[in-house]
Amino acid sequence: MPLLPINSMNVYRRVAQYYKPFTGQIIFSLFFVLAGIGMNLLKPWPLKYVIDHILPGKVSAESGSGGSSFLTFDFTTTQDALVFVCLALVAIFLLSGVFNFVSNLLLVKVGLRALLKVRTELYAALQNLPLMFHDQRRTGDSTVRVAYDSQAVQSIFNKGFTNVFGSLITLVATFIVMWRMSVFLTLLSVAILPLVVGVIYYFADRIRKESMDLNQEESDVFSTASEGLGNIRVTHAFGREEHEVNAFQKQAMESLQANLKLTFTNVASALAISTVMAGGTAAMIYFGAQQVISGTISLGDLTVFLAYLSMLYQPLEALSYTAWALEGAASGAQRCFEVLDQTDETKDRPNAVALTSTTGAIEFKNISFAYAKGTPVLKNISFKIPPGKIIALVGGTGSGKTTILSLIPRFYDPADGGIFIDNTDIRDLQKKSLRAQISIVLQDTILLNATIRENIAYGKLNATFEEIVEAAKGAQAHEFILNQPKGYDTPVGERGLRLSVGQRQRIGIARAFLKNSPILLLDEPTSALDPSTEREIMASMHALMKGRTSLMVTHRISTIMNADLILVLKDGAVVESGTATELLAHEGTFKELHDNQMAEKA
Repeated sequence: MPLLPINSMNVYRRVAQYYKPFTGQIIFSLFFVLAGIGMNLLKPWPLKYVIDHILPGKVSAESGSGGSSFLTFDFTTTQDALVFVCLALVAIFLLSGVFNFVSNLLLVKVGLRALLKVRTELYAALQNLPLMFHDQRRTGDSTVRVAYDSQAVQSIFNKGFTNVFGSLITLVATFIVMWRMSVFLTLLSVAILPLVVGVIYYFADRIRKESMDLNQEESDVFSTASEGLGNIRVTHAFGREEHEVNAFQKQAMESLQANLKLTFTNVASALAISTVMAGGTAAMIYFGAQQVISGTISLGDLTVFLAYLSMLYQPLEALSYTAWALEGAASGAQRCFEVLDQTDETKDRPNAVALTSTTGAIEFKNISFAYAKGTPVLKNISFKIPPGKIIALVGGTGSGKTTILSLIPRFYDPADGGIFIDNTDIRDLQKKSLRAQISIVLQDTILLNATIRENIAYGKLNATFEEIVEAAKGAQAHEFILNQPKGYDTPVGERGLRLSVGQRQRIGIARAFLKNSPILLLDEPTSALDPSTEREIMASMHALMKGRTSLMVTHRISTIMNADLILVLKDGAVVESGTATELLAHEGTFKELHDNQMAEKA
């Protein structure tokens, strides 16, 4: 019967795959484990010699007939024997410590390398999974899986496999030595084994489930704290500090309850195991003492046997704790594999080709899309964009404008229809090469916690400093950058909060200039700006859009009056299309939007 519940075995098999590359190192390390176990088995024998020979004075009594011996050494005086036994005991403990030190160091190194591998794979998977996956999950939960749940892969090896291996070898070796000393006492000692296994299995399932619950609660605590601190400006602006603290406390209390529940189960299981082993020890002492009294075994033999009984029960107890620790670790590993097993709905087709260049001609053919089943966002949309033209998308909130932009770089794939670039379905193109031909400027430019230079270079990682400066000049950002404390080497802070909204937007535009892609997507690039800053940014935008196929989503009609084509969306469908002049010539949605905005300005 396996030590661990079979429903966790698949997790352990998958974890084992991460250790295959290190098989040679593991085998080498196990030699030191075996050597350490061998030294541990020798530890009781010096004490037996002291009890049976030195204390009764048998060394001096036997000195006249050649003396007595410990292992293969002969002694003529009690003093010589005592000194040698003490030195031997020190040597045994020292060698045992050295072997354990080396084996632990090597095995922990292997575990950490496997942890690095799974963390990298997990982070890569999260980076490459489509936005649909991230839309449905909290960022904090994904972060916890990478930072904390991934550690289960190391725990399963270092606290699982190595403990199981060492404990099983110790059990077998100890059992053999005890069997040779006394069959009856050995059988009496192992009589508790069925009870130990029963306790392990009784608590293992509870520990696994409660560990999974605790992991999820801890993930929620992290997510709540991360989101609350990330929105600290909004919290202060609305005076919601107490509300946020109460929300966090509520989540932390749920984590506390889950932790207490798991702790109670762990303590109860430890009490059950120790009680069973105390009963076995008491029975062995009772019957062992009877045999010493009757002369069947010596006091030294009983002392050694008690030492080996401890060595027998200690790995049994360690195995029980290991089984429960593995169940807890399995829940964390499972959370990692849930991410790794996610399918990329926008992955490259087997025959996908690289898009090395494009004229920028884009066509939507009968496109329908829904984020959630049964709730369509786009309905049978079709339109063509000639190369180098500027297309504006307008409409109310939720009309599908941003979704259209998101479909072009394949952040999502449509449910029906197809999107074509230069008459090629974008699903037949390698996703990385497709996105290399597209630049995106968002409403809220997200900056890295790095320097201005590094943030602009994010559009082209191998760009020279001269190229970065030229991109900044094109975005009309060069002057304000030079006025920063360290110029282009000025840190922008987390999410760029040390810069104004307009400055962040110019850096986002500079990225697009630097990338120099033939297709440009602009999602509400000026909606958060004041009129003066908007005019400055739009000047940069027009320079950026020149010669590029550009799609611009906006609520501000004034920014798109010169667009080559305006598509007006309502409820996921194109209800009007044409130039601004054409659309204003008759009563419709666009004219209504235009007139309302003009009235607001007046």
